[in-house]
Amino acid sequence: MEKDNVPSFIRAVERFTVPVLPKGIQLPPGVMPPPNVIQFTIVIMLKSGDFGSGRANLKISVLKPNGEELQAQAFPVFFNGGDDNGVAVLSPIAIPDPDEGLHWFDVYFEESRITRIPLRVLHQPLQFMPGPTHG
Repeated sequence: MEKDNVPSFIRAVERFTVPVLPKGIQLPPGVMPPPNVIQFTIVIMLKSGDFGSGRANLKISVLKPNGEELQAQAFPVFFNGGDDNGVAVLSPIAIPDPDEGLHWFDVYFEESRITRIPLRVLHQPLQFMPGPTHG
């Protein structure tokens, strides 16, 4: 948000690369595992159009690559009227231990899905440089 409360959208992404420890690999002594969480803000903007004015319900549902649905978030919204009036929902999202693959954020307006937002997660195996040998 800018100083005058106007949203500014920068660094819009639809893909995250997450470092992961390869299976069967032990971390060297003193090396901490990388944080395995992705954090971002989802932004949904709607114009009232034919809806007019009044209260409505917006819901965001997350589908993991395996089809599992995470708990949906609900957002009550209010339109002031006029087809060019609208609402903006900004919601911080954190996904710990994200599965690799395509995640979908389904957006519902009054129980009808109006759009889907894709988010691709890629796993990048960590690589370690061999340390000095003592002997």
